[in-house]
Amino acid sequence: MLPYCNTMEQRSQYLDTAVVFIVTDLKRSVHWYRDRLGFEVPEPDWTTNPGFCIAQQEGAAVMLRLGENLAAFNRDLVPGLDLWDAYFWVRDIEAVHRNLQKRGTDIHDGPCLKPHGCTEIRVLDPDGYMLGFGYCP
Repeated sequence: MLPYCNTMEQRSQYLDTAVVFIVTDLKRSVHWYRDRLGFEVPEPDWTTNPGFCIAQQEGAAVMLRLGENLAAFNRDLVPGLDLWDAYFWVRDIEAVHRNLQKRGTDIHDGPCLKPHGCTEIRVLDPDGYMLGFGYCP
């Protein structure tokens, strides 16, 4: 197992991490992360015009912040590199693949074995953020 894929018992200080995405339609994003990825997302009170929500699945979290201007995509900062805007290490890539297929999620590519030894799947969220899911034995 790669050093950054330690189990919880091996972790000493840092427990989890989250990415923050600026989104143009919070309701659309909340529903996409819940319905297409299976993340847990508390349904906000839409009558209050919420501007923030967190989508979570176990230790993985995506903070969704409503805004008018999207941030630059990581893959656009260095053209030609195979980059993501967020990457999630998983224990069972085939289970992730089956879940995405069951939910009707459009898969950008994968699952495919990469030269660095990880099997990866990539999907695009509604605002164009590239999400990578990888199993790294």
